Amino acid sequence: MEPCLCIESNSSNDQTVLYPTLTETIPIRQKSIVCEHIENSFLDLRSIFIKLSIILTTNKQSDNLTKFNDFLLHNTQINHLSENVFGNITFSNIILYHNPLLNSIDVNAFNNTENYVEVFRTLNTSLSDSHNLFTIIKKFHNLKFFSMENDKLQSIPDYAFNHTELRYIWLGVDFRQTLQPLDHIGKYPFYNVPNLTSLRIFSPLLTKTGKYSLAISRRSTLIVDDLSHMLYIDIGGSMLNASSFEPTSLTRFRNRPVFLRLYNTSIDYLDEKIFQPFLETHPSSLLGVQDSNISRTCDYRSLWIKDEYCTNINWRENRVYGTTCCSL
Repeated sequence: MEPCLCIESNSSNDQTVLYPTLTETIPIRQKSIVCEHIENSFLDLRSIFIKLSIILTTNKQSDNLTKFNDFLLHNTQINHLSENVFGNITFSNIILYHNPLLNSIDVNAFNNTENYVEVFRTLNTSLSDSHNLFTIIKKFHNLKFFSMENDKLQSIPDYAFNHTELRYIWLGVDFRQTLQPLDHIGKYPFYNVPNLTSLRIFSPLLTKTGKYSLAISRRSTLIVDDLSHMLYIDIGGSMLNASSFEPTSLTRFRNRPVFLRLYNTSIDYLDEKIFQPFLETHPSSLLGVQDSNISRTCDYRSLWIKDEYCTNINWRENRVYGTTCCSL
């Protein structure tokens, strides 16, 4: 299948350098297809998969021959994925890593596999058309994991996601030092994701979050102290400051406990009008700013925390972390 190959087993332990500061193994399961090190930017992968589809569909021994686990497009100069790129081949994971010229995907590229896709991940591409991209993503009705890192995406449109099975949305990742150049988050992009567990947004260009940007539709009927359904929201960006969060932007979680963690921001104090209502949305909600650039002194504008949210002798009951207003 040159320049692609089928992975019959996952015995490979080779590491691929993904970032300047660390290495990571790209996990590929058996019965997967890898296309990598392609220098021809105009190569149409569709012709390869059409031929493979014909071969597999003419073999009547099994109905599952066209069902594969992972598709990895890695380290290529390909700039476009065409309509029905996989032919009749289906994948549960689509991984597009290190394809710096990839700037467009046909809106019907994944038509035949859209009901099978559970994971969609990109890293170091030039994908930027948010309207086209999220039109594609909405077709993945069984999507569980969505990750875009170091791409060119600048905005998240209104009602971007509508996935009942989706649990992880990562737009940049703190521990991998990856970003996404977002400067705008629309209204209710995560509203129709009732089982969301982890939301990560790391952008050097983001200056504010609107009042409906983080809203979640789910209404929790869980026991107050049950943290098994905690929603983790990690947000990072050097242009975020004390006034970046619009009023009520951190209160629309429908009684669900939230652990909000802020990274590498320019926040120098915690505005009571913003963060006190957040902590009151659920008695188990937590706020972490230890990885942010908050003032190393207890700013008088943050004193409201001290009396109500970090006075317990048992440090485990503190609900705000990383500010000198709490003696941790």
